[in-house]
Amino acid sequence: MNIAEFHQNIEQVWQKIEEELEAQGADVDCETQGSVFTITFDNHTQIVINKQEPLLELWIASKLGGFHFAFKNGDWVSNDGKRFWDCLVEACATHGENVQF
Repeated sequence: MNIAEFHQNIEQVWQKIEEELEAQGADVDCETQGSVFTITFDNHTQIVINKQEPLLELWIASKLGGFHFAFKNGDWVSNDGKRFWDCLVEACATHGENVQF
């Protein structure tokens, strides 16, 4: 994956997150600033997702901790084999919103 493909892929991830949260009626606000996408929950807690261009990685930080994902075989996967989407579902539940991606 080159840099342009990386940025395009991340933009699609962020768009999917925002669309799914809205479609499922999640009480959240989504904001993008540069390379950071933030989901703010009704209780003012946050999930922060950012792109790490030098490493071509997607990082997520939440109440569950921080995780790093690389794009492998068409999916964002951590070093220990966790899928980004599964971690995001779990993180959202920890923050009080039960959603699926």
